[in-house]
Amino acid sequence: MKSQKITLKIILGYLLLILTSATVAAVTYKEIQKLTSSENINQSNRDKMLKIGRILTLMNETESAGKIAIRTDDEQALKSFLEKNKILEDSIIKFRKNITSEKHLQMLDTVQMLIQLKSKNLQELKAIQRSDVSSITIRNAIKKLSSLEPSLGHFLLNDNIVTSQERIGPRRDSTSTESETQQDIPSILKRYKDIKIPPTRNQSKFDETVMETLKLLNKVHRETQKYKYKQNEKIQTLWHNDNRMSEKIGDLLSDFEEDILKSSQEINNERQIIFKKSKSFLILSYVFAIIVTVLLSFIIIRDFWKIQAYRQELETANLKTNRLLKSREQLVSMVSHDLRTPLSSIIGYSELLRKQDITEKGKNYLSHIKYSSEYIQKLVDELLDYSKLEAGKITIQKVPINIADTIKEVSDNVKSIYKSKPITLSMEISDTIRNSKFTNDSYRIRQILYNLISNAFKFTEKGEIRIKAEAKPFTDKASEIIISVSDSGIGIKKEQQAHIFDEFTQANTDVSKRYGGSGLGLHISQKLAHLLKGKISLESEENVGSTFTFRFVSEKVTENQKVVSNKWTSDKAPNEIEILAIDDDATILGLIQELLHQKNIKVTPFSNGKEALSKMNSLNFDMVITDIQIPEMNGFHFVTLFNEQYKDNPIPVLAITGRKDVPESFYTQSGFSGILPKPFTPQQFYEKLNSFFPKIETNNFAAPPPLVVDSVEYRPEVLEQFMGDDKDAIIALYETFINDSVKNISNLKQFANIREYENIRAIAHKMRSMFGQINAKREVEILNYLNNISEESDILELRLKINDLEKLFNEECKIAIEKYCHN
Repeated sequence: MKSQKITLKIILGYLLLILTSATVAAVTYKEIQKLTSSENINQSNRDKMLKIGRILTLMNETESAGKIAIRTDDEQALKSFLEKNKILEDSIIKFRKNITSEKHLQMLDTVQMLIQLKSKNLQELKAIQRSDVSSITIRNAIKKLSSLEPSLGHFLLNDNIVTSQERIGPRRDSTSTESETQQDIPSILKRYKDIKIPPTRNQSKFDETVMETLKLLNKVHRETQKYKYKQNEKIQTLWHNDNRMSEKIGDLLSDFEEDILKSSQEINNERQIIFKKSKSFLILSYVFAIIVTVLLSFIIIRDFWKIQAYRQELETANLKTNRLLKSREQLVSMVSHDLRTPLSSIIGYSELLRKQDITEKGKNYLSHIKYSSEYIQKLVDELLDYSKLEAGKITIQKVPINIADTIKEVSDNVKSIYKSKPITLSMEISDTIRNSKFTNDSYRIRQILYNLISNAFKFTEKGEIRIKAEAKPFTDKASEIIISVSDSGIGIKKEQQAHIFDEFTQANTDVSKRYGGSGLGLHISQKLAHLLKGKISLESEENVGSTFTFRFVSEKVTENQKVVSNKWTSDKAPNEIEILAIDDDATILGLIQELLHQKNIKVTPFSNGKEALSKMNSLNFDMVITDIQIPEMNGFHFVTLFNEQYKDNPIPVLAITGRKDVPESFYTQSGFSGILPKPFTPQQFYEKLNSFFPKIETNNFAAPPPLVVDSVEYRPEVLEQFMGDDKDAIIALYETFINDSVKNISNLKQFANIREYENIRAIAHKMRSMFGQINAKREVEILNYLNNISEESDILELRLKINDLEKLFNEECKIAIEKYCHN
């Protein structure tokens, strides 16, 4: 709970810092957006000023082009003016799109209208100039005068107009300018007033001609005045329009300048405000963040010291718990081991009594003794498995097995126990399971199946039990094995199913009272299933029945992995037999060599399996005897490689092992031809060899003297059973044993200092065999402890155990051996 509070404080503190950072970022971003928006407005105003400047330049260019077009008759000048005027009008239209002010839009509309009007007025003015009324009128008048009396006209024209250069002046070109034509007309009228009629001409005809001429000239004068007025009017209009345009553009520029100055001032003021606000906000945020950081650091440091204190308490409590658990494990292991021997005696003697002639009442007593003994034995086995599982000391040994045979064997054994119950057992096994072999731990699979099937019989009074097995493809090499055990028993309630796999748990107290049991079976089975990379699931309905499904993955056995038959025998005589012996314990290897030499059997020794495999191709041999725990590769790995190498010509492999909890079938299914448990006697050794070589005699040795179970007396004379009266060979073997033991104990100390637990286990396993042979029970007990240590073991206790072993060996065992050797 305290840990959750500490975590919540830290999370809240970090959330507060994150919130502060996010707020600062949001406010800063908002202010930057304002600055950016203001800058965009300012930039837009500057762009407008630049566009207005370009429009003014276009207006000046258009005005210049207009003046040129007015003063000349060149059509290209008028065309240039119209093009520039069009560009100016388009520029104003484009500029208008960026204007939002109604006042400015009205100004631009006025400017645009004036530009259009200027274009129209200039085109009209050019049209007036092209019409040139004065020139036309004068030509008409001259043509009229030319139609009068030729002589008069000749005189008048030649003497008074055309040829009288003194009066009229030099002749004008037809392309004279407008101003020159307007000046000539009054002078012509004045000259006509001074003309004198020649006496030879008719007076009335002359007067008529003069009057007609005057009329024409007056008409020319009036038309010229009218044209001049129109032209001046258009020019005035153009000038007025230009002035209005300049005025409007000036107003527009002034307004824009005023707006830009005002906007710039507002933007600067806004910038100052934003900078001040941002500065104040950042300072406040910084101060707030520092305060939060200081507070958070104070809380974290304070909680850290609390956690350290809690951790120390937890470590102390955990150390105590581990010691208690280890003590419990040792107690369970010790009690379980100590119970095995008397239980075996009770069961054995009970069987012997059963064969005696006793009353029915006595037989009834014996059946109760047997049932109780078997119940206690099962409980002891479950306690041992439970303690090993909790300590993580159970390892999986994969061997080739036929699952169908295993199911049938286990189910038949269980059925024989409950044969009095009216229960039908049916099995549905797929062809894949029936016809294939798979690699897995046969012993643990049997253990799980035994528990599931025995529970089905146990909790079913009558009805049917169905066992179904099938294999589904899992990978290219492996299959998922599914074994289900269904019964029609009492079933399990829904609310109890979730806890059915917990330790020391049964469906309810009534079930425990009625059917008995420790409540460990399903827990152990589920743990073992997990070690096999599988699981056990349950489907059950109260008063209807239950189905337990065991799933696990196994690889199929190929043809190259077929096991060697343990039925191999040879009729060779002992002196013709050659055997390879493999053991890393020189003393045990020496014993095996001596036993074989006594039968005249040739033997080739090796200290590890790898060396043996590399050299056996050059050797002739009939059998291999190997220890399971050997360097480089263990016995299971060795036998797999050996059987594959000699699959065409099988050779038996005998395993020497100190494990008593694994059945011989486990080893035979792994590829071995048989096992020889340690410690062993010469009689047991030869009997085992006799099963392969019948010509080896087994009756040459008397039974060994019985050993008192509780005695701590060393029995160094036991080697006489192996070596007979060859005292020198016995002494040499004990010298080797003593030297190896001293060296091994030294190595145990070194490995304990650097905590090399694997090496400690290997040495303890190797030493245990010979100490067991000479009845060194206390040393064997310590070596058993060392053989089962783990990384969680108490290092102080480990060192104490090694010191105890050294003390026992130097002060008692070694002295007993030396005393025997010198007698």
